[in-house]
Amino acid sequence: MKRCKLRKIGKQKISLVQRKLWVLCRSIIRQKYGNTCYTCSQTGLSGGNWQTGHMWAKASVGAYLKYDLRILRPQCYHCNINLGGRGADFYVRMLNEIGEEKMAQLQKDRQILCNAMDHYLKLINEYTELLKQL
Repeated sequence: MKRCKLRKIGKQKISLVQRKLWVLCRSIIRQKYGNTCYTCSQTGLSGGNWQTGHMWAKASVGAYLKYDLRILRPQCYHCNINLGGRGADFYVRMLNEIGEEKMAQLQKDRQILCNAMDHYLKLINEYTELLKQL
């Protein structure tokens, strides 16, 4: 007997959703902040040298902040990969940029727990609209 090749409809694997979300995040960050490294100020970033870095490592933040535009900035390959994101420099520069109040709010947001799939689907909708506006 032959097996039917029906596919499940409605549910997506979380990895596919995360991939879509990351593409949107990268596009938004590149349009908002240009091609200058946030931590070392290298200009003219392009191709594989033009990365999107997190203020805190992705593994150390929960689903709520992992794809949050407030903690993402463009970085060169050297800073993001070879130097581990230069978190201390990133943090100091971010503190100067947004102020102590907003940094304190980001610290509080690190403790928020949420359903990852629901949150990611909501962010995809929000970021798609934001990208259309840019």
